[in-house]
Amino acid sequence: MKTKSIALSVAAAIFILGQCKLSAQVSGGLGFFKPGINTIQFNKLNDFLPAGYPAITNQPFVGSGAGYCLFSNFVIGGEGGNIHAGTFTKGNQKVELSGDYGLFSLGYVVLNKKGLLLFPLLGIGSNTLNVFIHQKDETASFHTITGEPFQSATLNYKTSLLKVSFSGIYNVVGSKSDNASGGLFIGLEAGYQIAYKSGDWKYENGSISDGPDISPNGFFLQLMIGGGGFGSKK
Repeated sequence: MKTKSIALSVAAAIFILGQCKLSAQVSGGLGFFKPGINTIQFNKLNDFLPAGYPAITNQPFVGSGAGYCLFSNFVIGGEGGNIHAGTFTKGNQKVELSGDYGLFSLGYVVLNKKGLLLFPLLGIGSNTLNVFIHQKDETASFHTITGEPFQSATLNYKTSLLKVSFSGIYNVVGSKSDNASGGLFIGLEAGYQIAYKSGDWKYENGSISDGPDISPNGFFLQLMIGGGGFGSKK
């Protein structure tokens, strides 16, 4: 209920902003590459892994792409990308953690001034984490590998994702004025993401009934590098 209240509050705020009659209405299009860091914690997954497996300690690196259409100050678009937490080894066991996500985003421009654009965003979509568990890379005979078919497995954990963030971009190369800006933009997006429903574990042969809840809740910070243009009119 708390998560739904947050989502409804943000959506209501964006809607209310949309009803405000600002002095200028911004329209245009923007696209970005967005590398960054996420503070997802994997303590529950570490607790579930058997003794002898390595602990997952890194904060995931995120690399994504995003595109936004600006229309009368509304920001509408989408974002998709990959998650890389790294490879961890202990003894003869290895765990690799990666993933991907996709979001539909809605926001509203709150400031447009000489190449500077500020806007909050609400993103709704899904997130998948892939846990690849296997032995360390080594030379083995064909009969050894086929005689032990469960030496490795890939586990997938999928959740429904909500992101609330605030973005600021600035035109560093190109033309900019109070009425229009275009060229190369650099900025930052910071916010918090949360799974608004419990995730499901699966593997190659079906579902997993007793996996841990490793919902990707946490703060994130992403650099925004891209281009496009927008203009405003009263």
